[in-house]
Amino acid sequence: MKQKVVISLACVLIAIPFLPGCGGEKYADVEQASNQWVSAMEGYTTALDKAANAQDVAKATNQFADKMEKLTPTMQKLSDKYPELKNNQNPPEPLKKVQSRMEEAGKKMMASMMKAAPYMNDPEVQKAQQRLDSLKMD
Repeated sequence: MKQKVVISLACVLIAIPFLPGCGGEKYADVEQASNQWVSAMEGYTTALDKAANAQDVAKATNQFADKMEKLTPTMQKLSDKYPELKNNQNPPEPLKKVQSRMEEAGKKMMASMMKAAPYMNDPEVQKAQQRLDSLKMD
């Protein structure tokens, strides 16, 4: 379970550098993708919080993986397009608000994953989690 939490947190941290706030035109594409990323995380958190059994957890995880499969290539392209946002320890002011939102969503997602922990030994949940874990940004 710890590994899955670490992997999920890594996904959150990978996305943070690409988060603009009210951004200008330069980062409009980043803003759109980032909002989709955060919304996906929030939806996953809500679904995990409502999960009553392993089937619900597997379904929520697969739905989140579906969204991440679509968003990951976009985030990778944005990473290549805006290398100045990589590993930015002091993001520009417009990025700070959305970065904060992403961090908060990440914390909530981790808490929800802990609530789903009792179902992690279920084969369908493990399969869904492996699918999610396989999504990587290069």
